[in-house]
Amino acid sequence: MVEVYKVLRLDFGLFRDLSPLLVCSIHGQSSPECVRVGCRGSTCVRAELRGRWSTGGSVCPRKGQPDRGAHRLQPRIRPPYAPPVPGFRAVIASSVPLGGGLSSSASLEVAMYTFLQQLKPDDGDKVAKAVACQKAEHTHAGVPCGIMDQFVSVLGREAHALLIDCRSLEATPVPLSDPGLVILISNSNVKHSLTGSEYPSRRRQCEEAAAILEKASLRDATLKDLEDAKSRLDDETYRRARHVIEEIERTAQAAEALKKGAYKEFGKLMVESHNSLRDLYEVSCKELDELVSAAVEVDGVFGSRMTGGGFGGCTVTLLQAEAIDRTMQNIQVRVLHFNLRRAPENYELRTCSVRILTAEIFCTWRAFLVLLCERFSYRTTQGPTSPLPSDQRHNRLKLEWVPRPDELPQDQYEKQQYRGLVVSDSWATEIHSGDLCDVIIPRCSPCEVKDTRGFVEELLTVSLAEGFRVDSVTPDPMDILNCRTLQLVR
Repeated sequence: MVEVYKVLRLDFGLFRDLSPLLVCSIHGQSSPECVRVGCRGSTCVRAELRGRWSTGGSVCPRKGQPDRGAHRLQPRIRPPYAPPVPGFRAVIASSVPLGGGLSSSASLEVAMYTFLQQLKPDDGDKVAKAVACQKAEHTHAGVPCGIMDQFVSVLGREAHALLIDCRSLEATPVPLSDPGLVILISNSNVKHSLTGSEYPSRRRQCEEAAAILEKASLRDATLKDLEDAKSRLDDETYRRARHVIEEIERTAQAAEALKKGAYKEFGKLMVESHNSLRDLYEVSCKELDELVSAAVEVDGVFGSRMTGGGFGGCTVTLLQAEAIDRTMQNIQVRVLHFNLRRAPENYELRTCSVRILTAEIFCTWRAFLVLLCERFSYRTTQGPTSPLPSDQRHNRLKLEWVPRPDELPQDQYEKQQYRGLVVSDSWATEIHSGDLCDVIIPRCSPCEVKDTRGFVEELLTVSLAEGFRVDSVTPDPMDILNCRTLQLVR
């Protein structure tokens, strides 16, 4: 006996970027005293780097071109532990996002240093290489950064985390190779610049706190030392110092947790770290906080925190491999910047997160897709429009919509040409005649679909009324309204 089922399958779509994050350079010969560096095939560094140098180290940016990236490369033309390099022409390509807290500056410095080592080998001291690149950041880019970014760029190992002692400059690889784990990087797309006043001020406040505590560094201080000196510190400096002292202890605990495979403990420390960066060190922002909150509410996520210098950039999340799809779905947000007019020529810059929702529907019974196209409609500035099956031959329907956040004014929402999804909230028994089959047409005032949970609820209402039954639910059959994939049969 052969049974033929009418199958309905729902998938919530994801946007993925699987390209690796890397920086590379290609070179050719040039005149003995001339160095030319440009960019190709990369939107990440092209705007920052295009210049000409002499092998003596002076920089001559091309007319009309910024030289911010040039500042990071200029001192590397003459590595301190190697003879002068010959002239060359080089092209640099990078896929590391700028201002994302993913060490784009350090990767550029280390990649260029590595390239120069091929031209004129030095003594191969990796620690000295990292320190030299850090010095370039200090003296030429004007960022008083620590050694972490350069250190991990030089000394990092595949499938390992790196525990760095910034005082002794010792690095200890910590295994992180469990195939059941995934590290997810989420970019808030809020750009940061660490050359402003905020980042250097944090370092200055920590140095002031160490001096008041009569310590060479906060590395030598304890929470008891800090509490004993609290009356001599202003509130802001106290909070900065408390974050640093507690973060040092968290880092040591996190390394031990990784060694033991205690991922829940490690994740808990990640969240504590982010909360401290948000509340005590005050280098997070609304968008980063939202990404962390969206990640940690998903089952299978161990922990999440901002990464980098703060004020924008990315979050890093540790999670089980099987949770990756639903986590990406839950944090799929778009950050929107807009001006809110308060008075004539008085505008207030606002930011909000806009979530893009996507549903992919496949049904062997084409008439049911027709029914869904009548049940759901898009709300646009031109009025309601009906969706159409995206693939006439393969019976597929793709819905993509953007619910309007409460903090986003209607005119700004319309300016972005977003469209919402609305659904009829009651049924009528009118019969639609045609050569496909008879279906029920909804007749009522529409209501907005604000999230995927609401969409699944509406879809189930329609499909169960048409005789479908639930066949499978992913990931959790007991939580059908928060499913990632849903299959029904009739």
